This record gives sequence, C-alpha cells and structure tokens, in this order.
Amino acid sequence: MPATVDTHQRFSEAWESFFRTTRRLRALAGRLPGELSVPQYQLLEPLRRTHELCVGELADAAGVAAPTATRMLDGLARNGLITRRHSEVDRRSVIVSLTGEGETALEEAHGVVDAWRRQVLESLEPAEREHAAALLERLSEVMEAQL
Repeated sequence: MPATVDTHQRFSEAWESFFRTTRRLRALAGRLPGELSVPQYQLLEPLRRTHELCVGELADAAGVAAPTATRMLDGLARNGLITRRHSEVDRRSVIVSLTGEGETALEEAHGVVDAWRRQVLESLEPAEREHAAALLERLSEVMEAQL
C-alpha cells in the first residue's frame, strides 16, 4: 500500500526549497551585468512604467523599508542614475526619476532578468507553464492578504 503524503509537509518542504534556491540565486547574481545590482533593479523597476514615483512607493514595490530604499537611492544618485526632488504637493515626500543613464542601465538589467525568466519558463513543460503563472499569482494574493 503506497504511503500517504502529508500535503502540508510536502508544501512546507517545497516552500523552503524554493526560497533557499532563490536566496542562493540572488547571492550569486548580486550584480547584474552593467550598473545595477539585483536589489537596485528591483527598487527601480517600477520606474520603467511610470516616469516618477515617491520613495515610499518604490520601497513598497521592492519590499524594503523606506530608510533602506533611501540608502540605496543615495548611491544611485551618486552614480548619476536617478534624480530626486521634493514633491510640490507634500514637501516631506521625495520624488524619484531616472536620468538618461539610469534609463539605459534599467533597460539593460531588465533585458538580463527577462531573459533569465524566459529560460526558466521554457524549462517547464508546456502544460506546466500556465499552471506555474496561475499558482504564482495566487500565492502572491494569499501572501499579500497576510500582510
């Protein structure tokens, strides 16, 4: 008689394995080819769709605290990749936008990240691809609801 698999245990082990792997990958890929690190890319990525955002919005999107985002942005400003200005509506709010050099660096980083995602997706069986996207979307929704 086949052994019964404990779904919770199997999920927990898969969860830990997946996040261990992603942590190792982030450590190995700490620097993307070009000017940006992976955390910097994740911080700036929302600026690909929107010309400017406040520091808090960037921090939220990247999943980091505002002080962490501010420190990262300090370095990006020193390197000439972003500009910051105080909001005209709320002087406490700092608005971030990309410089031309920043736009180029972000697009280069996006190309590398997108190519890697495509490689991962293409390594799945065709039937698994849709399920993978749907499952990741659903897990994100469930986890966001827990925050």
